[in-house]
Amino acid sequence: MAHGYPQGLTKKDIPYVAQIIRVADEYDAIVTKRQYTTHVNISETLKDLIRDAKPTEYMKTVALDVVRENYKVGKINPKALKALFKVVIDDTLYEISCVMDYINYLNEQINRLEKIEKYDLKARKAKKDKDKDYYHEGMKMLFEQGENFENYQNVLSEYRMAVITREDVKDKLYNEIRIIKKLRI
Repeated sequence: MAHGYPQGLTKKDIPYVAQIIRVADEYDAIVTKRQYTTHVNISETLKDLIRDAKPTEYMKTVALDVVRENYKVGKINPKALKALFKVVIDDTLYEISCVMDYINYLNEQINRLEKIEKYDLKARKAKKDKDKDYYHEGMKMLFEQGENFENYQNVLSEYRMAVITREDVKDKLYNEIRIIKKLRI
């Protein structure tokens, strides 16, 4: 009875390209179940793949650092898995870059809204209607679509919370990279 790759091929007889595709396909199958999430906790997925690179008979006893010695009887080609690690790290760095760009955008919006807030404080302290109108006009010039005198402070608060949330995501992504770099195949 044939088992393994089609035509009964196993281990080193399976074409290298097919081994790479298998690693990528398994990785994709695991990760796509986590729709709308970032690469945070992607190291857990990679650890699952490392377990598949281990020989079944050593599954419980082989430490990650010893897997390299036993890869010849594993299910996944470790070389392909290492290439996947590099792709994941590069992709995570790109995701970090996008998060940082968004944080920069949010900080620009916060600066703009803080100027509005300063104008609002000056308008409240102004004694003359002419001065109040001057500051109100300055505020109007800085408002973006959907913002007004009544809601700008809520928008400012939401932007500040968004920065905190994105900073946390960025830190978790950097931590994921540190974990992935420590993984041994």
